[in-house]
Amino acid sequence: MIAKMSLKLAAVVVAAAFSNIAGATVVDVSGQYTLQYSVAAVAGQSHEYVFNYAITNVAQGYAGSQTGLDGFTVYIPTSATVLSATVPTPYVGAPGFWSKGPSSSLSLGGNGSQDMVAPTGYLAYTFWGQNTESVYQQTGTAHFSLTLGNVSLGTNTVGISSYYGFATPPTGQQYVTNQYGNYSTFTTQAVSAIAAVPEPETYAMMLAGLGIMGAVARRRRRQG
Repeated sequence: MIAKMSLKLAAVVVAAAFSNIAGATVVDVSGQYTLQYSVAAVAGQSHEYVFNYAITNVAQGYAGSQTGLDGFTVYIPTSATVLSATVPTPYVGAPGFWSKGPSSSLSLGGNGSQDMVAPTGYLAYTFWGQNTESVYQQTGTAHFSLTLGNVSLGTNTVGISSYYGFATPPTGQQYVTNQYGNYSTFTTQAVSAIAAVPEPETYAMMLAGLGIMGAVARRRRRQG
């Protein structure tokens, strides 16, 4: 039985706000997957972004099996607003299907199988194949999207999970294998939602608080 390995969130780099990010490709995902992603601001809205991901199974599984891409997760701030999300169609067809949702860890499969625990202040937003017919085999590409409000952008950690992967990634690539040995989660970097942005009401409260503190300071100086 392979022991659980803890994941550490990579250093988060805060990016300046900008309207669009050109698409990018991560080809070194343990040699198992290719990740393509793009981000665009929601027109006319502040701090709302659409995150699009396309994941191609390069080397997981073998012909005729249901081994391969079965889960995708991105850390999102707990104060983010999930406006919408889309899941891929099952790779084979009915009765397979994908589900989605936030949690403190990747537990939507019913047994916490991916073991990728979100750090403090974040949730693990997971897209999860709920049936073996959903699993994307070699050469298959799954498309995911997530629209979030009340966020800013930066470099974040995402996880791509294999069903019955049993793969050992090359040195230097982060991954975890669950306690049953039937899931391996490979992690990499992508531009994603990181720090929550205070709402206007929060700014107003902060300014009001600073004003009160200033008045108290001035009163103390007059009394001194």
